[in-house]
Amino acid sequence: MEHFKELKATKIFKDADEFDCQAMMFCFKTRFKTFLKNEPILKQGEPVDEVAIILKGAGIVEHCDTLGNISIVLEMKPGDIFGVENAYTGNEFYLDSLIATEKTLVMFMNKHRLITPCENKCKRHDLVIKNVMNQLASRSLELTNKLIHMSKKSIRDKLLSYFSHEADKTNSQYFEIPFNKTELANYLSVDRSAMSTELSKMRDEGIIDYDKKEYRLIKKKAE
Repeated sequence: MEHFKELKATKIFKDADEFDCQAMMFCFKTRFKTFLKNEPILKQGEPVDEVAIILKGAGIVEHCDTLGNISIVLEMKPGDIFGVENAYTGNEFYLDSLIATEKTLVMFMNKHRLITPCENKCKRHDLVIKNVMNQLASRSLELTNKLIHMSKKSIRDKLLSYFSHEADKTNSQYFEIPFNKTELANYLSVDRSAMSTELSKMRDEGIIDYDKKEYRLIKKKAE
């Protein structure tokens, strides 16, 4: 079947064979669409009809407040799901937007089919729901980590908290982040200009080194 390889690579469908995936495509009324870089996949304020699973590429979840200020909530990688929180909590409209950050293949699933038990009581349906719940738990941990970074008082401490976390994930001083400087500032809710100045100071002091999205955490604090 089309896109079976990408589906099997996700945590949601990892235990399903090709026959199961084919059946679930029908069960969940799925559709596939490719988006280009910076193209909205689902928009804040639109009616919640579907949830989206990234199969290839990447995206970011953005929130725009009533004053027009944009914050990046989190990054989205292949296998990540968007919109399911809105579906399960009964929100009529998406509370955030999902934006492609590169060419991205997305699978959409009907929200009603996802949150409603299958009338046939099929095990495949229960398996997907279980895997979705596991992913929501992982998402909760990601948001907790973000709150830890944002709780730091200074821009430098916010950056060091985030960089330390990313370095720990790779178990290396070297790591790549998914954000450019504007996106990183939005993610940490800091002023971009002030953040750029702080990054330059940290590099001059030998704390970090970086080139575009590639970073090296030399030491966590200046001597």
